[in-house]
Amino acid sequence: MLALFALIGMTAADNGEKEKLIRENDAAYDNPTTLEEKNLKFNFEQNVSGTGFFTTYKYAQMPDALGTEGRLFNGVEAKNRAHGSGKIDTDSNIYAESSYTNKTWINGAYDEDGEVIQDEEESTNVIQMKEDSKMTYSPLAMGLGSRYYDLHPIAFNALLKEEDWIKNRNGLNSLHHRVDQAHGLNKVLDAQSDATNNTMNIEEDLVDGRAHFGVLQLQGIPVDEEPEEDSEEVQVLGLAMKAWKKPLIELDEDYLGNFHIKKNINLYTYSEEEEKEDSWLPCCSGGFSDMNYADTKAFKSARGVFDCTCFKPNRPEKLGA
Repeated sequence: MLALFALIGMTAADNGEKEKLIRENDAAYDNPTTLEEKNLKFNFEQNVSGTGFFTTYKYAQMPDALGTEGRLFNGVEAKNRAHGSGKIDTDSNIYAESSYTNKTWINGAYDEDGEVIQDEEESTNVIQMKEDSKMTYSPLAMGLGSRYYDLHPIAFNALLKEEDWIKNRNGLNSLHHRVDQAHGLNKVLDAQSDATNNTMNIEEDLVDGRAHFGVLQLQGIPVDEEPEEDSEEVQVLGLAMKAWKKPLIELDEDYLGNFHIKKNINLYTYSEEEEKEDSWLPCCSGGFSDMNYADTKAFKSARGVFDCTCFKPNRPEKLGA
């Protein structure tokens, strides 16, 4: 009985020590030595209905501080423009965000896996575009101003045109949609671009007009490198630049007339380099070195590191079996 009480006491002490170390690590992680934060958000919502002449232009670019292609070639980008004369009834929204966080610890901290970290960087960039619109073309004459312009109204005779373009600069891809010379357009658009995805979902009814759809996925180009002249890298860079003319994915479609069109387009790009290290004694697991920080400090035991009783060698099959 005394031995049982002693064992319970040791276990409680170990658990208490472990919880203490976890609390200390959480406190260190929540209080970095330096903290740098940057955030840019843009939200635009509108509802417009009426009859007359309209022209609009909307553009946004959200950079990615951790982009792999240099600051001028990363992040996400979106553009919308439209004009025409006639009747319009539209609801639209654009949301864009770019954020960056950098934390450093002089004495280090430990992540959820028990690994020591000295600094931590995170970056987010996203653009969303949504639209539900109905447009009908009609010529208009409006008297603007006084005297001559009051007696001579200005004629507006512009067929409908609208263009949507969204680009994932990190992924080197873009999605493009354009309608022009149209007499009527009913459109529902939902487009988004972030670090890995570039999507455009469209459903529209086109009346006496022209619709264009374009998709482009380019190969990677080492834009960050600036090789010296008369070096072998110059030739490599030259070959890479030619890759712009040889895309991995290309789509080019045009429709002229009256159409009901529905398209769901998604481009997903993701890459990650992972380095795996063999443990110094890979018997059944990583052993003591594979334990998290809290366990190694609380239990202070390397039991199992040299215990290979769990190891089962592959035995060759008997001949003729």
